[in-house]
Amino acid sequence: MTTSRTPEDRLRRSLTVLSASLRRPADGVRPSQPRWVEYDSIRDSEGQVYGRKKVILMSGGCSVPTCTMCPFTNENNHGHTSNDDGLVAQVEQMLARADGEPDYEVLALYNDGSFFAPREVPEPVRVRIAELVAVSGVRRLVVESLPQFVTPEVVGPFVDALSGVELEVGIGLQSADDLVRETLVNTRVSRAAFEAAVVTMSDLGVRPKIYLMIKPPFLTDAEAVTDVLGSVRYVRSLGIDGVTLCPTRVSRNTVAWQLYQADRYRPPNLWTVVDAVRGAHEQAAIRVACINLRGNDFDSIFPDSCPWCADRIVDGLVRYSETGDLADLPDDCPCRPQLTPAVLDHAAILARTTCDLAAAAPEPR
Repeated sequence: MTTSRTPEDRLRRSLTVLSASLRRPADGVRPSQPRWVEYDSIRDSEGQVYGRKKVILMSGGCSVPTCTMCPFTNENNHGHTSNDDGLVAQVEQMLARADGEPDYEVLALYNDGSFFAPREVPEPVRVRIAELVAVSGVRRLVVESLPQFVTPEVVGPFVDALSGVELEVGIGLQSADDLVRETLVNTRVSRAAFEAAVVTMSDLGVRPKIYLMIKPPFLTDAEAVTDVLGSVRYVRSLGIDGVTLCPTRVSRNTVAWQLYQADRYRPPNLWTVVDAVRGAHEQAAIRVACINLRGNDFDSIFPDSCPWCADRIVDGLVRYSETGDLADLPDDCPCRPQLTPAVLDHAAILARTTCDLAAAAPEPR
C-alpha cells in the first residue's frame, strides 16, 4: 500500500532533482589548498570582539547538496572524494603563523559542507585537526555542520582532543518555519534534529552559531522579514543568544539562478536586510554575513538597492556586525520600498512556488 504524497513532498522531490541536475562538478581534481582565506573581526553574543582568520578548505564538498540557493558545493571539489591527508596539510599550513600576519584568536575552518559528516571529514582526520588546533594558541575554533551529524558520539571526542580550545559549531537552520526550511530552501534539517543538536552542544559546552536566511527562494521581501523575526524568536526560545543573518544571493548552477533567469526571484533588497536587522535587534545579538553583500568571493547576483545608498547600507551593516549599534545603520533613502507586514500563508506560498518552479524549469533536452 502506498501513501499519497503531499504537495510539499512533491515539491521537495522536484527541487531535489532540479538542484542535482544543475550542479557542475569541477573539471578535474582541484589543488589541495584552501579556496578562501580572510581576516576580519567578529563579535560574539556577549559583545566581545575578536580577530578572526576564516579559512575555506578544499575538500570533497557537501555530501547532502540539496539546497536551492547554495553555491558552495559547486565551488569546492564537487564530484570527487575528499583528500584526507590534504585536509590535514591545509590545516597545518593555515596554523603556521607567518611574519606580518594579522593577529587572530578565532579560527574558522569551513569545508563547504558538514565538518562532522564522516563522508566529508573522517573521524581520524577530525581528531588530528583538533590536536593541531589545541597547540596552535587559538582561543576558539569554529566549524559548520548539519545538525544530524552533531551527536555526542561524534562531537565529544573532538571536544576532548581540542584540550580546552573553545568550540563553536555553525548550523544553517535557515528558517524556523518548516515549509520555508524543508521545502523552499530544501535543506535536510528537521526541527527535531536541530533541537537535539542544540542539547548536545549545551551538554558538551559547545557554542552554537545559528544561521538564518533573509529571503530564501520563493518568498517575497515582506514575507522574508516576517520569516526572520519568527525564526529569531524560535532560536531565542531554545536559549541561544545570537544569530547570523545571511542575505540570499543568486549564484550560477542553482535553483535560485534558474528562478532569477525566469524573472521569478530576486535577492532581498538591501533595505529588507536593514528592516530584518532592526526588527530582530532587541531579541538577540545579530550579525550579518556581509561577505554575501560585497561580492568578493565568486560571481553572484547580490542584494542591492540604488547607486546612492547601496555602499552606505553595506558599510553600515559591516559596522553594525562589529558594534551591535543600530546607529551604524542608515535611516532612509528615496529608493527605500515600503514593506507591508506579511503573514506566511502556506497555501499561497505553495501555489506560487509550484507556478514559479514550472516557469523556471529548464527545457527538456
